[in-house]
Amino acid sequence: MQQLLALILLLLATPTPGRAQLIIDGRHVHYDARTNTLLACVPRTLFGTSPVLAVSTSDSLWASVSIAYQDVHDSCYFRKILGGVIYPVVMTDTLGQTFVRNLQFTFLPLVRLHGEIGYDYIDSHLDFTDPSATATTRLTTRVRWRGGTTNAPGKHKRNYKLKLAQDTTLLGMRHDDSWILDAGQADVFRLRNRIAMDLWNDMAPKPYWADREPEARSGVSGRVVEVFLDDEYRGFYNLSENMDRKQLKIRKVNPETGQIRGCLYKGINWDATQMFDSITAYDNTLGRLRGFEVKYPDLQDSDTTDWAPLVEAINVARTSTDEDFAQCVEEYYDLEPIFYYSLFASITNAYDNSGKNMYWAVYDKNIDRRLTPAPWDLDASFGQRWGTVLTGEEDPEVNPIVPESMNDVDVFIFYWLLKTNYKGYNDRLNSRYREMRQPGGLLHTDSLIRRFTDYYELITASGAAQREAGLWSGDSDVKGETIDFNTEYAYICQWIERHMDEIDRHTFPLYFNDAFFGRDSEGIAATTADPSARPGLYDLQGRRVSDTSQFSTLNSQLKPGLYIDGRGRKVVVRKR
Repeated sequence: MQQLLALILLLLATPTPGRAQLIIDGRHVHYDARTNTLLACVPRTLFGTSPVLAVSTSDSLWASVSIAYQDVHDSCYFRKILGGVIYPVVMTDTLGQTFVRNLQFTFLPLVRLHGEIGYDYIDSHLDFTDPSATATTRLTTRVRWRGGTTNAPGKHKRNYKLKLAQDTTLLGMRHDDSWILDAGQADVFRLRNRIAMDLWNDMAPKPYWADREPEARSGVSGRVVEVFLDDEYRGFYNLSENMDRKQLKIRKVNPETGQIRGCLYKGINWDATQMFDSITAYDNTLGRLRGFEVKYPDLQDSDTTDWAPLVEAINVARTSTDEDFAQCVEEYYDLEPIFYYSLFASITNAYDNSGKNMYWAVYDKNIDRRLTPAPWDLDASFGQRWGTVLTGEEDPEVNPIVPESMNDVDVFIFYWLLKTNYKGYNDRLNSRYREMRQPGGLLHTDSLIRRFTDYYELITASGAAQREAGLWSGDSDVKGETIDFNTEYAYICQWIERHMDEIDRHTFPLYFNDAFFGRDSEGIAATTADPSARPGLYDLQGRRVSDTSQFSTLNSQLKPGLYIDGRGRKVVVRKR
C-alpha cells in the first residue's frame, strides 16, 4: 500500500511537458509550448562566445539531461551563442519519460506572467529574469489588459498593466509599483512608441516646477523585454514606466485637509474639447469631461476632482482676443514644453498625439495653475498613421511625407501661438530647429536614424525579431500585414530622410489648420448654468465674484485674469 501511495505521489509530481524545469547560468529557462522552444537569458557579453555555463534542474524529478548531444551534470559547453541558434535538449524523468526540446538564447530580459488575464485585475505573480542578475526573481502582482482601441475584443497581442505588491526598481528605471507592458500592437516595427518617447525624453525641457521637484519628468523610460504567459511565448514588449502623478512629481492631495493640489488630465479620444475647440460645463464628481479623463486626483481614491485649471486654460486660449491672449497666456500655460512639443510633433509626425494621447499636468493649482504637456502612446509616428501599416506609397493621403500632410498639433493653444507668432514664437521654432539639425544634433537625420538602428540591432541580434515575426506576422492586429523587420527598418530610414528634407525646405509653422479652428465659433460656454439669466461677474470656475454688472471699479479688487459676465462676454482684469 505504501509503495502504491508513493507511486501515485510520484505521478502527481511528475513534470508536465510544458514545464521547462531548467536553470542555466542561475536563471530560469522558460518554455513555449507552441514552438516547443526553451528560451534562456544570459548577458549580452556572452553572445558570440563559446562559454561553459552552469546547468541544473529546478527539482529532483529529472534523471538525465542532454544539451547539444552532451550529457549534462552541472555544466555544459555552448558553442558560439547567437540569437536564433538552436541547441537540442533531451530531458528524461525518473519514470523514463523523455522530452525533446529546442533551446535558444536571448540577452533581453524575460518576463513570465501567470494566470487567466482579462479586463479586470487578477492576483498573480511574475517571474522576472534580468540578464545582469544572478537569478530569476518572483514578484507578486496584480495584472490586467490595458489600452483603448488596443483593448477591444478580438485583439491578440495584448498590452498589460502591472501593479506590483511593492515598489520595485526594474532594469534601472524608477522605483515604483506601477508598470506597463506595451505590445506595439498595431505597429509592424513594434517600437515606434518607445523610440519616439526616447526622443521626447532627450529634447523636452523640465516642467516649470523642476526647481521644487528636480526629478519631475514629462516622459517615461522603457526597456525591451520578451514576455511569456504561462507556457506561451507572447513576443517582445516595451516594459515601460507609467505616466502618472509620481512620474510628474505633482503634489498629492493634502492628507490632513483633503485640499486638492496637483491635477493631471488626459485626452482619451477625438473630441473638440480636448482640442480646446469648445468650452463646456464640468462636474467635479465625474471622471470624464467629454474628450478628457481625469488621472489625478483619481475618483476611485477621492470623492471629487478639480476640472477648473483645465477649463480656465481652455477659456483663455479659446476666447481671448489677440491682446488678451498676450496678456494672459503665460499665466495658464508652461510655454517652454509646449514649444518643444510643437517641434517634436512635427518631426515624428505623431498624428495620434494631437489632443488625444496628451497629458496635461498642474503641479499645485494653489501655487501655480499653469498646464504643461506630456505625450503618450506614440506608436502612430514616423510614417505610421493611426495604426495603418505604410509601405512607402507616394499618395500623400496615405503616406504623410509631403508638406500638406505634415502634422500640426490640433490643439488651440498650439495653433494660436503659431498663428499670432507670440513673442516671435515661429522665428524661435525655426532657429531652434536649424540648430538641432546640425551634425550630431538631436534632429540630424543620422541621429534620428541611429535611434531606430540601435533598436533594430537589439531585436535582431537577440533573436527576438525572428521570434516576433514568426508569432505575429499576418495577424489581424496588423491588418494581416507581414511583419518583416528588415523591410520596415529600411522603410523608416527612407521616411526619416525624406520627411526631414521636406521640413528643411519650409519654415515654421509648416501649415495652419485654419479650417479646423474659428475664433468664437461657438462663443463662450459657461461653466455653470446659463449665465445670460444670471447677473454678475464669474471667474473661469463658474463662481460668482460680484453681483454688479459695472466692472470698471472692480479692477483694483480682482486678481488679474479672465472673467465672464452674466451675458457670456469676456472681461479681462489686467496686471497692475
